[in-house]
Amino acid sequence: MDFEQVFTYAWKAPEEERPCVLSVAYEPTGAGAGGPRRWLLMAALPVFSEFLAFDDAAHAREFARAVLGLPLTPEPYERELHLSETRTRTLLSGPATEVRSAGLSVGRDPADGLRAYFAYQSYYAFPGEPQYAALGLEVVCEDVDVPRAHAEARALLAALDASGADTAGPGGPDPAP
Repeated sequence: MDFEQVFTYAWKAPEEERPCVLSVAYEPTGAGAGGPRRWLLMAALPVFSEFLAFDDAAHAREFARAVLGLPLTPEPYERELHLSETRTRTLLSGPATEVRSAGLSVGRDPADGLRAYFAYQSYYAFPGEPQYAALGLEVVCEDVDVPRAHAEARALLAALDASGADTAGPGGPDPAP
């Protein structure tokens, strides 16, 4: 998969040798390909990662705004975004629809001294009868460096603006960087 990252927040969990990552990337459009860019969220642990597409550029912009809204000082804050993707898989019984979804939270934890955090949890709904669902990947940063996250969110907004993506989207104009 060819993509360009425009928001990257990496941190090293105490028990891990390599970093965990939350990143927003887009698939570059080829010359003359036309159509809007596809914006993706990557959640990664040191040994596993997954990509899930935002609905559109406005949805990626909503994530950037949630990060920019994260207060520098310890005060209550939480924003949650939901991502979902449906794809067809071929099973022995034939084609079947699989749904993968995730919740992505940006906030300050009231149960932990209002520390800033990112939390990603994905879920899988498997095709067929009976219907089964399972937890997917969980990636949590419990101590976000807020100024660094704000800088990454501003870079994401700049990339969205440069791509000609909807500049207002839900929630009105972008906050001043």
